[in-house]
Amino acid sequence: MGNTPYLLSTTYYLLIREGVISMPKQIKKVSQVQLYLAVQSDVVNRVGETWARTMKAEAPDMYEKLLKRIPDMEKFQSRVGGPSTSGFVSFVHPDFVSKKGANAQSIKTGQAANLKRAYEKYRAKLKFLFETVDGIPAKRFCERVEMMKEVFKSGLGARTIPFTGTKIEGKGCAAIAAHWLTGDLKVVDHLRAADQMPGGGPFRVCRVRVKGPFKAALQGRLQQAGAEMVKSEFAKEVIKEENDLTNQLVQDLVDPDLNIVPFETGGASHVDYLLDEANQPWLEVQVSVYV
Repeated sequence: MGNTPYLLSTTYYLLIREGVISMPKQIKKVSQVQLYLAVQSDVVNRVGETWARTMKAEAPDMYEKLLKRIPDMEKFQSRVGGPSTSGFVSFVHPDFVSKKGANAQSIKTGQAANLKRAYEKYRAKLKFLFETVDGIPAKRFCERVEMMKEVFKSGLGARTIPFTGTKIEGKGCAAIAAHWLTGDLKVVDHLRAADQMPGGGPFRVCRVRVKGPFKAALQGRLQQAGAEMVKSEFAKEVIKEENDLTNQLVQDLVDPDLNIVPFETGGASHVDYLLDEANQPWLEVQVSVYV
């Protein structure tokens, strides 16, 4: 029956392998934390207003930086047109002939001409957006920023701040979880009022030498999972799929010397997004070890 573990109780596992029954293994929960995802609207509003104010203040310098980054057709070709042309050229078969009779070479030539027009449109659009109007530098760009501010805030509140947190309010659930599983004891100070710590504190699950990459990978994975769940309006199948990916990532980087029960969705060790009885989302981190 392979190496599949069969759960006997909340604290024992029975391993059945090639018809031989081994002694049950006792497991012990050594770490658990439950992190709330909600974010206050005033935080979103503050961050959104700061973003808009910064963008508008930096608009004149932004225009100069864009011109320096892509000052001419040659730079446009290498930074934008080049990659586009390379991909397009490799896509067109040398013997291809369109219904209108255009061969591969004429198609490639046309593509190059299109890129030249694209560069001209790019420069014209930049000039239009950033030129001084009514004595106001980059007036049109600033108006666009103001128009997009509420959309930006909406994205922040739903898909970003609950997971990343802010410098002023502190870490979000994804950041806390990533620090938690590297054994960073200082992260306890970042728990919010609604967070709960029913089990032990932070617990390192990865090898010491990969703590940095592990933390970055897990935080990114949890942010991505959170965004996907929000887009699906917290559909249960999406939550399960994202949790599976997260737990697989953690398990792939677990230090085998720590005797940790394998990470899996709903398992004795897990990093799971959950919905409570009130349909509110939480992130739960739990670590158990064999003893």
